[in-house]
Amino acid sequence: MADARRDELTDELLDANLELLDVLGRAIAERDSDTNAHNYRVTLYSVKLAETLGLDDKRVRDLTAGAFLYDVGKIGIRDAVLLKPGPLTPDETVIMREHVMKGVAIISRAKWLRGARAVVECHHEKYDGTGYPKGLAGAQIPLIARIFAVADVFDALTSHRVYKEPFELEKVVALMAAKSGNHFDPEVVDAFLVIAAGLYEEIAHATEEQAAEMLKALVRRRFKLE
Repeated sequence: MADARRDELTDELLDANLELLDVLGRAIAERDSDTNAHNYRVTLYSVKLAETLGLDDKRVRDLTAGAFLYDVGKIGIRDAVLLKPGPLTPDETVIMREHVMKGVAIISRAKWLRGARAVVECHHEKYDGTGYPKGLAGAQIPLIARIFAVADVFDALTSHRVYKEPFELEKVVALMAAKSGNHFDPEVVDAFLVIAAGLYEEIAHATEEQAAEMLKALVRRRFKLE
């Protein structure tokens, strides 16, 4: 009976943590005039790729939290910059890039979210060292951030945005292959492109509700609360 009650409490804690991630992700999406569907899809792509690469449960958990919260720092960016319809000025670009470290500051207040820092802090780094905020290159970029970068760009290219229609899968695959070694870790993007077509069929056209259910099922299989 004690073991059953312990398992029940563990499930309740897991649900509470996932609900909190969902609420925070939704708040970020609405702040950025987006929907939470992107968070679900990019997290699904990220975790599926992490599984393909053989990551352990701890890193999958950190990746999941990071995928939900990578843009949490945008909460601190003023509307005139965040929601500007046209190109940003150089000064506005500097302000926009501040969302990375603002996000790090936000998640550092919660011990259970600290593992998400790798994605929150490094999701704009590029494999060739031309990203920001630190200009990290290669293996200096945490692996879960390199995984997230591939998943995030794939979803951005295959999804509808106010400024563009979804690209065809073949075009997306070609574009991402061309960025191997500069934007993306070659091993990570190569692994993803092997599974991209199957994931696209499974996830890209799912409704927000369907994607949420897929993510919940996937996380329940992989999460182990310590």
